[in-house]
Amino acid sequence: MAKGDRSINRYGSDSGVDPGYISRLLRAMVENAPSAVIIKKLADAAFNGVGVQDLLAAAGYLDLLPGGTDSDHNHFSGSEQHQQWERVIEEAARYDISPEEALDFISSLGKSMARIRKKEG
Repeated sequence: MAKGDRSINRYGSDSGVDPGYISRLLRAMVENAPSAVIIKKLADAAFNGVGVQDLLAAAGYLDLLPGGTDSDHNHFSGSEQHQQWERVIEEAARYDISPEEALDFISSLGKSMARIRKKEG
């Protein structure tokens, strides 16, 4: 749906993602889920109202969200969690790391900050 009526080559050109990679994604021939960088690029150039949350669900990342499930990703758009997830994707894309690595870092940082506050308190 994100490709719309464009050719894979055109979608690749519009998004800045290798058309061969897009073709392999569409044929489920890619072993690992796309990185945050790829998801962001594909979402930015997507047609038919396909957004980041749709691509996150397709890539299997939505279950990483606290309380989130694949079945409720349609209700996810516009929520605070969606906005937070979009920020995680943008930051992960900026540093060229996976969304999982970004979440691991955020979780680790949160635990460290809690320990520091506990020691100070």
